[in-house]
Amino acid sequence: MAETTENIPEQLIITLRKPVTLGDITYTELRLREPTVGEMIELGADEGWKADAKAIALISGVPEPAVRNLGVRDGKRAAEYLGRFFADAPSTGADA
Repeated sequence: MAETTENIPEQLIITLRKPVTLGDITYTELRLREPTVGEMIELGADEGWKADAKAIALISGVPEPAVRNLGVRDGKRAAEYLGRFFADAPSTGADA
């Protein structure tokens, strides 16, 4: 049975195993939440890690260059959380 979005936590805070620094700002955590429809559209057709980095940056507010420096375990955990919202996308309205 497929997971529904109702079963996904409203927010996920990931404390980074290895903080990342961009300029003079150090990021120690990612705060992720449910994407908006507009954000889903903005993410478009990118795939793989490129799409994951873009989504993590867009949703968390951490700049993409910093996201690209995350450890793989932190990036994978963030991507898995966000990916749960994409499992049913895109909506065609066919079941409405």
